[in-house]
Amino acid sequence: MVLLVLTFGSAIVVLSKAIVTPKAVIPQPTSRLPATVPSADWQSVASVTLPPIPEAIAGQQYEYRRQQQSLTVQMRYMTEDGDVNRFLFAYTPIRQDNKRLVLKYQPQIGFYGVLPYQKRAYLSACISPRGESTVTAQQFVQNLRAHNLIPGRILPWLSGQQSLLDRRCLWTLMSVPLTAADSIALDNAYETLEDFWISWYRWWQPNFPPTSPPSS
Repeated sequence: MVLLVLTFGSAIVVLSKAIVTPKAVIPQPTSRLPATVPSADWQSVASVTLPPIPEAIAGQQYEYRRQQQSLTVQMRYMTEDGDVNRFLFAYTPIRQDNKRLVLKYQPQIGFYGVLPYQKRAYLSACISPRGESTVTAQQFVQNLRAHNLIPGRILPWLSGQQSLLDRRCLWTLMSVPLTAADSIALDNAYETLEDFWISWYRWWQPNFPPTSPPSS
């Protein structure tokens, strides 16, 4: 009972402070992505900055090669949303073909989507700072609620140190060429993408771009 009273009292103090004092400057996301991302099985051969698009504060394209195979990854640092279908329609040539996106799930990784388009196989998903990867807007919101509405984030939010809901998302769009126009070639391409995706996700989770320090 005493602990409950103390906890409640502390929350009231913090809330009162947040109300009567000027709001602190909440750090904004960094505007850069790393020029290289290592891979155990693929050789990095090129990396270029992508042209800016609305909703993204940074973008980078990575090229990899393994024997005769090539693999391309486009990464966009989004800050307000995680709707991959909408991203595909608005910011890629795939557009209406985003309806062909097939959702898949990998335990301890999360959701991702795959589809073929113009002699290439694609895999796309959003990586969040916390929780699993997502594809749909609903999955993104559910992940936000599950991993942001927790006591460890509420008090810093009340004191103006951070936003309550961290909406940052690393939108990943990776692709490989299709060697033939049949289901076997497509399945092989998806397997290649899925193997790379698992290692890609596991690298980015502990290396998610930090927020910039608040201005003085």
